[in-house]
Amino acid sequence: MLGLVQGRFHDVNTYLSRHPWQDVRRIANPTGSQPGRIASITACLRQVRPDLVVVVNIAATYCAIRYLRLRGQPSPKVVMTLHGFQSDLLEDCRASVDVLDGVVSTNRLGVKMAASNMGSEERVFYAPCGVPVPSGRVAATTGVAVTQPLRLLYCGRFEQEQKRICDLVELASSLARRGVSCQISLAGAGPDEALLRQAIAARGAERVFRFLGVLAPTALSREYRRHDALIITSVWETGPIVAWEAMSHRLPVISSCFVGSGLEGALLNGRNCLLFPIGDMAAAADAVAALMAFGIRERLVTGGLELVQRRYSRSCSVSLWNDALHQILRLPSLPAPRLPSGALPQGRLDRWLGVKWGERVRRTLGVSYRHDDAGGEWPHACHGAQSQNEFLRWAREADGRDGQCGQ
Repeated sequence: MLGLVQGRFHDVNTYLSRHPWQDVRRIANPTGSQPGRIASITACLRQVRPDLVVVVNIAATYCAIRYLRLRGQPSPKVVMTLHGFQSDLLEDCRASVDVLDGVVSTNRLGVKMAASNMGSEERVFYAPCGVPVPSGRVAATTGVAVTQPLRLLYCGRFEQEQKRICDLVELASSLARRGVSCQISLAGAGPDEALLRQAIAARGAERVFRFLGVLAPTALSREYRRHDALIITSVWETGPIVAWEAMSHRLPVISSCFVGSGLEGALLNGRNCLLFPIGDMAAAADAVAALMAFGIRERLVTGGLELVQRRYSRSCSVSLWNDALHQILRLPSLPAPRLPSGALPQGRLDRWLGVKWGERVRRTLGVSYRHDDAGGEWPHACHGAQSQNEFLRWAREADGRDGQCGQ
């Protein structure tokens, strides 16, 4: 059963048009406040009475579970899925340790960090995302040189802080200085698309870049087959699933040594991909140019297919998720959680009347707190934490990465 939150920035109908699902519960928050979020999720849990709730970035769920357990009411076991290296998500892990029955991370560094924050390893599990892969043994291929112009594909969110999307402009310049002709196709969308277009225009590189928009799976599969390599420039990733998809389509991967690639131990330079230090576009250009050497592409394709068949197929993923969730169900129930701290005022009614009475007035009068973005409407995390740069320094050390690509 799929529970989908809805609101001004959470359009359930649009979501279901792209990701159809038969058994759906819509969770609306009529007041727009944190107490309203908790109340709406609590009502859904009371109606459905599930055995297990798997949470994907809807932090108010942990508060709702706490509410039920403190009152001795039936409550499901609750699992956090950790899909990102973000300080606020890991702080939620720490702050909700008395409520969380388990955490499942799609990356081994995430497992290590969650276990550290929870002070326990027994409730933290590893289960990566998976992709459809060709069945049978990987067939050997004959070496063929890649010719110019090289066709590079970026697929993902257009965002600078994590994805370093504007590095692609410097990559194009670095390749041009080496006399390597390329075309870079961009599949996706995101908050920094305007910034990327400005950077492209400033370099006069409009002819190098091609914007494909957000692609449906079938269209994206065609683009994987049309290009010579997938390029990843990220600071951190918990997969990325786009790398496994590319490998399953026989597309070589050229990637930064992002935080999350160390303990995972999947990307092996020269064997199933080509790696470069984060932000080093001269080294990235060298890796791209190396793809033109005789036989390199075939070696990477073979290594990539072997990797996804062994570790990142959909069947492998489903098996690991199934085992993790069943193990969490078998764990002893947690003792009663601690009392929560008082809710902070979220608007004038709360400041005038107090949070409890402010919420009652909103419900009675049909008044809703108006949010400016999706993260305010349904926050991914309940707790602030250290700066992301400081957090990533800790993550890089835990991952065994210093920005370099040593194996």
